[in-house]
Amino acid sequence: MQLFRSVFLSACLGLALLSFSTSPARAQEAQVDEKHDLSMRAMIRLVHEKPAQFNKLWAERRRLQERTLSPKLAPNLRDDERKAGLQNVQWQWAAGLINYPYFHQRETGGVVAANWKPKRDAIKSIQFNDEADIEQSNFQLLIQAWLHDEAGRLVKQDPELQRGDNRWLRANFSALDKAITSNKAKAHFKSRLLAEHIDDNGPKNVLPQILSAEKNGVSSEQIAKFRAAYEQETQAPKDHVAYTYQTVDGVDLQLHVFPAKADTKDAPVFIWFHGGSWSTGHWSYCPVVCRTLQNRGFVVVQVEYRTSQRFDGTPLNALADAEHAIDWTIAHSQELGINPKKLMVGGFSSGGALASQMAVLNHTKVSAAAYMSGGFNPSRDTWYNSVVGPLRDTKQLSPLLMVNRSSPPQILFHAKDDEMCAYQDAQSLASKLTALEIPNRLVSFEQGGHFFVFKNPADRQRISSELLSFVEQLKW
Repeated sequence: MQLFRSVFLSACLGLALLSFSTSPARAQEAQVDEKHDLSMRAMIRLVHEKPAQFNKLWAERRRLQERTLSPKLAPNLRDDERKAGLQNVQWQWAAGLINYPYFHQRETGGVVAANWKPKRDAIKSIQFNDEADIEQSNFQLLIQAWLHDEAGRLVKQDPELQRGDNRWLRANFSALDKAITSNKAKAHFKSRLLAEHIDDNGPKNVLPQILSAEKNGVSSEQIAKFRAAYEQETQAPKDHVAYTYQTVDGVDLQLHVFPAKADTKDAPVFIWFHGGSWSTGHWSYCPVVCRTLQNRGFVVVQVEYRTSQRFDGTPLNALADAEHAIDWTIAHSQELGINPKKLMVGGFSSGGALASQMAVLNHTKVSAAAYMSGGFNPSRDTWYNSVVGPLRDTKQLSPLLMVNRSSPPQILFHAKDDEMCAYQDAQSLASKLTALEIPNRLVSFEQGGHFFVFKNPADRQRISSELLSFVEQLKW
């Protein structure tokens, strides 16, 4: 599936808005003083400010940056360099104002008015058909910010986008078609969107968007790559069997079942949930553990479940799909050649959160669990609470708070410097399991962050070895 970007970037799904790039203008190549900083990271650091105060601080930063580019403070700049520098300042300023309301609500729960004037002014400043600047990184980040905002609005308001697959991709294409008249600009952004979507979510049901991109002039070489990915997805797999376990809005959701590397009619089964912040992800993303357990004699089931990019889904949709996937697997245990009493779940990141919810909340069906960079206390996450809280008590969905004597054995793989899912939560879960006399193992990694498993072959080898040792202790 990695046709367009690295495995690591594919794993970072949901983080595109947090990417950071510097201006190409020479005057901005140096480290920006924090009080001048208009980068995405700088906006995130100010996200707890109230809207009026944020706007005041952001405008002051723009003024200070523009001042550094003035003839008085930068007399050696050529006119074209000065113009490019000022343009980059304007792009960063606008992107920050467009992104702020979303991140302010996500991180604080505070709501910014939909018609907030600073954001409206920022959107009005965008030159959508400026073909000369479409390759500029800060212009691309500005368009990315606007697309996230506009597509989110369309997904919530357009009935056609509240059905079917790939809803955010379709919304992005719709936004581009309405705002941009230049085919060159449309082709540029549609090509990027398709490439990112396929890497992050897979190419299932993207043919209409491929045809749209082709119509707008995306290169034949790129279209050929998109088509190849799409056609590969539509073909029957050669190394496993795909079963439809439920149909949602006319879209088949599948379990991808890989046979055990051993001739057995009573094999243990491992059910895997991919990561992606409940936003993106493809069923095939399973670093190390799926292959390790398949070689050990497990039947491996990799789950396609609802995410926000494809279905505008919530963590509750994903939770329901995870439960359904387990129930379907158990109901078809004879057909799959598995022993339902030896059922292990696992996942990475948000998939690790799902797996831990299944292990703790669905313990009568789950016999063991394995997590990589998992999230174990979603009740402390502002975004999770804002989305799920109105419908369910998030504390009752937090494995760290709900673990009990009936919970199954669990192994946790976690880096100490994980910047997204707290290592301390993994420590706390392991300590609680130990206190409850439930077999467990916390395998810690000194560094590597949230995506450590994608970075170091030695870490992957250690994961495989520790996992096999854990399974041996289960006596499966």
